Amino acid sequence: MYNLENISNQKKQINEIIFESINLVKKKVDEAFVCITKTYNTAIVVRYGKPEFIEFNDNVEYFISVYSNFKKGSASSTDLNMNSIKKTIFSAINILKYTSADKFSGLSEFCPLTYKAYNLNLFHLSKLNLQENIKLAYFTEKYALNYDSKIINTEGGFLNISNRIFAFGNTKGIFSSYKSSRYDLSTCVLAKDKNSIKIERDYYYSISRKINNLESPKFIGETCSKRVLLRLNSKKISTQKCPVILTSDAAGSIFYSLYKSILGMTVCNKSTFLLNSLNKLIFPKWLSIFDNPHILKGIGSAPFDYEGVLTIPRFIIKNGILKTWLLNSYSSKKLGLQNTGHSGGIYNWIFIQKNKILFKELIKTMNTGLVVTDLMGDGVNIINGDYSRGASGYFIRNSNFEHSVSEITISGNLKNIFKNIVLMSNDYNLKENIQCGSILISNMVISGE
Repeated sequence: MYNLENISNQKKQINEIIFESINLVKKKVDEAFVCITKTYNTAIVVRYGKPEFIEFNDNVEYFISVYSNFKKGSASSTDLNMNSIKKTIFSAINILKYTSADKFSGLSEFCPLTYKAYNLNLFHLSKLNLQENIKLAYFTEKYALNYDSKIINTEGGFLNISNRIFAFGNTKGIFSSYKSSRYDLSTCVLAKDKNSIKIERDYYYSISRKINNLESPKFIGETCSKRVLLRLNSKKISTQKCPVILTSDAAGSIFYSLYKSILGMTVCNKSTFLLNSLNKLIFPKWLSIFDNPHILKGIGSAPFDYEGVLTIPRFIIKNGILKTWLLNSYSSKKLGLQNTGHSGGIYNWIFIQKNKILFKELIKTMNTGLVVTDLMGDGVNIINGDYSRGASGYFIRNSNFEHSVSEITISGNLKNIFKNIVLMSNDYNLKENIQCGSILISNMVISGE
């Protein structure tokens, strides 16, 4: 297992390597940046009460980009030995010689005097020993298996621990680093009863920066079993148009499609259906999405992005209006806009709405329709907005559960789906970067029998 002293010493060594790398390269090119990611992982799998798999590994990536005369060269290595680093730097400089000039290449604007990265309280090293970690996975699986006699098999209880160091430096005098931790506890079981034709499978998980903030093994295990039992005796439904509720786990995929549609490079390439939608209404007026990278212990929080640009809280959607693209240094220069610090993805998307209703009230509002709990496949066309994915869940009639549903497809166009979101419940999914509640969509096409 890893201790605080080891990780702190490694962080110090990584910072020294960044300094030395910048000193080596700054006289040979116009600009350069270096980033190093060091990750310590522990993976534990317990199956039928016995440890089946325990793995410890350290991963490291050294990455450098160099710029001269608007040309760019990049190289990476998994070895922090200085001889290897020198070879990697030489490779990046050599690659630069054979690339075409691009006036938008280069570092973002930085001012060392005002550069201040936030301490976001992202690192919490667990004090549990190996046996205690194994017990967490053991009890998570046990509670799932013991919940009901219809639970007939298990894929195990899982605990993943990740401690990460991320460091950055560039030739403009910016040097910064931070540590983060992440804990994932989950289980997956299978169920069947005497009336069901097929075996059903489901899982449930909890994620946190601090191991003590994970949901309890009892809650995770029993929730997993409840989910899989709800799937039993599933049926197809006839092809139709009807209201659809996407539960908070599934609804995130709709907003993930929004994220991919407003990425800077997607906009630069004119390959998004939202190309002409900036500062226009694309969602109902009651809905706002706020991207907050500075939530303490937040799953998606980060003080700076992969290019060292400081992160800034901002509205993505405000009162239904698209307020920004998600830009890195290259796309911001090409579009003539300010860098938003989104090299590497989004942070914590917080959903703001006036309607604070429970999930059961969402069901009553829909009255009759489909509740989707899982989505499959990648049938999303960001260029034209067409959306078609396999789905499963359950059918509601007169606000009551009728039967579970599987082997169907839901489809539509994202422009219409966005505008047809009627309500969002307050069961926000705080385990992911996109922290939305369940959403009611007024109608979608259901392809079944």
